[in-house]
Amino acid sequence: MDTLYSDYEKIVPSEKLPDFLFHYFNLYRGIPWVKDVGENAFYDALQSTAKNYDSHKLFFTFLDWIFLKAYTTKNFFIGLGRDRKKIIFRPFKYFNITLGAKKYHNVGLIVHGRDRLVAMKHGMGYISTSDLDQHLLAYKKDKNITHLHRLIKKIERKLIIAKPDYVVLWNDVLPLERAIALASKKLGITTLEIHHGIFDEIIPMETGKIADYVLVWGKYFKDLYVNRYKRNPENIYILGYPYVIGKNQPNQAIGSKHKYLACYLGQNFEVYNKELVDIKVETVKKIHEICNTLGMDFAYRPHPGDDRTFLEKNLAGVAFTPKEEALARTLARADILISFSSTALVEAAMRSKVALQLLNYPLKSDSFEVLGGCSKSLQTLEELEDYLKKVSSADNLDTFKTSFNNDYVETRHNPTVRFLEIIKEIEKKHAK
Repeated sequence: MDTLYSDYEKIVPSEKLPDFLFHYFNLYRGIPWVKDVGENAFYDALQSTAKNYDSHKLFFTFLDWIFLKAYTTKNFFIGLGRDRKKIIFRPFKYFNITLGAKKYHNVGLIVHGRDRLVAMKHGMGYISTSDLDQHLLAYKKDKNITHLHRLIKKIERKLIIAKPDYVVLWNDVLPLERAIALASKKLGITTLEIHHGIFDEIIPMETGKIADYVLVWGKYFKDLYVNRYKRNPENIYILGYPYVIGKNQPNQAIGSKHKYLACYLGQNFEVYNKELVDIKVETVKKIHEICNTLGMDFAYRPHPGDDRTFLEKNLAGVAFTPKEEALARTLARADILISFSSTALVEAAMRSKVALQLLNYPLKSDSFEVLGGCSKSLQTLEELEDYLKKVSSADNLDTFKTSFNNDYVETRHNPTVRFLEIIKEIEKKHAK
């Protein structure tokens, strides 16, 4: 038996390790509308970061070792309080929670590529995974499982040095995240996943099955994990929406100098099926025309995965939101937000914006209106046009807003305070 992996046999047998680590791609292969599971794009990204790492290997090796040791040393000097825990986040996604927790615990990051600059900026030690890409790339090339065994063992060594009490992941379905969760399980390190998106019938909810605890956005999602995926309710905590929702200025009347601004929030379904890009282009064109006719301003906010150059070429005359504009800024500027099933649409409803769901893709999706997460769910562009006619003639938009359902997504918690409460609750559970 390979001694590199022998200690893990009782958790995930060696012959099942490839399926365990690459579950994400196998999942997408089983979805009828998906024609490209994104595996090539995943490996292209790994190849790019691996090439950059190799070109500066001596420097990065030294730097990463220093900051890994710094995380351990920092705990020695600062971690004098009995309640202070060592928590490592991957990645720096929920920045408010990460920086908020840093005030009370010894917080570090698990970084990849440029993420190390974020850790350095905020004075946090880190574990780097840039040197692990080579093992996934090598396995892709020759399918020798020893590469995966080495991957797990290297992660284990890094965790042994850092000695975290908690590893907080943003998913537990991608290969590196699953490898981290597996090594953590063997070492007795508690893993948490912070729920990171809207689950519906488009994509099966497969993330959140490996981590010890899942921190979800609301009761609706907790019930999904418990009833559909048979997770123990004691291991599911309601965190609430993991970002602070800022207060927006009230919409101005149409009779003022202000013109209502409608914004369509793009999603990148075409990354999995190129044919779907035509629906996006035609949808944006039509909504732009409708808004022009009704005397409203319009802008398209591309998804981070969009081919912006292609879309700008095919959407001549359509205004795009600026490349560097943060989502929060877009949601603050726009009066009416439209999308198919974007999480940002639900956030718009949280911010008391007019949030309209346009279900014109040939994909199944939950109705946000039924769930209390948007103002109106509409099936066609014709229905959207009729609805926007009513909106455009209104003196104010109050009657078109929804009373947001906090059972769907809890918005009344401060995310940092709630996260710290959950850590305390888990500590009490472990102390019994």
